[in-house]
Amino acid sequence: MLSGEQLQQWHRDGFVLLRGFADVAVGRAMAAETIAAIRADPPAAHPGQPAYVTANAMLVQPEGKVPDGADAPEDFVAKVFNTHLDGTARDFALSAACADVVASILGDDIDVFQSMFILKNPGAWGQPWHQDSYYFHFDRQPQVGLWLAISEATLENGCLSVLPGSHTLPVQQHLPDQRPGANQGYTEIPDVDEVGAMPVLMQPGDLLVFHSYLLHRSVDNLGTGRRAAMVYHYGRAGTVNQAPAEMRALQDRVTRWVPVRRAQSVAA
Repeated sequence: MLSGEQLQQWHRDGFVLLRGFADVAVGRAMAAETIAAIRADPPAAHPGQPAYVTANAMLVQPEGKVPDGADAPEDFVAKVFNTHLDGTARDFALSAACADVVASILGDDIDVFQSMFILKNPGAWGQPWHQDSYYFHFDRQPQVGLWLAISEATLENGCLSVLPGSHTLPVQQHLPDQRPGANQGYTEIPDVDEVGAMPVLMQPGDLLVFHSYLLHRSVDNLGTGRRAAMVYHYGRAGTVNQAPAEMRALQDRVTRWVPVRRAQSVAA
């Protein structure tokens, strides 16, 4: 469970960083399993598609702006969604350690509803300032994100930046990312006052726990190696998606609700 001091930071800043939360080998296994799935069904087999679904229900999003030197199938991929449905990624999402962290904030009746493995290969663009709740049209707010560093996250390779305290703001106006080659679905909050923004430098196994209203972004990967991460989003059990029907159809491709913990199971 989060300590009292960590919960105070959560309420004040909208995030808390847990150093050394997971064994480095866990992240490596997630990466190996995800890359194997990409190689089994590569983007080259789906030319022109902004995203495609694999046989095991993962949704693969190719990179909008293919980095120079891309060769292997995974070099052409930005994100892989629905990784929490199987394998090491599922085991971690449902683990008691993750459940304890999320339950500290949302209570014991929780589900994991989204996951994405982020490859962020060398040369890949970052994602502008945004709030995750912009994408989640749910009746129960907020949600909790868990961002597990699988590789080192540095200023050079495009680590996250966060704006402490911005989780107290309502969901802001988001505009489509206008950069040529921007990834599908990328949006940005215009004219963000970046005073107080801070980079989140992480080592493999570190876990960032963050509020779904928190303003955050990443910058371009200017390094020579991949900046890999696994990101999960958790919500309260029984949450209802209130998005219009046409929007829900798109969201359903990347939201799969899986029970994590129930109050009665904890009491037992």
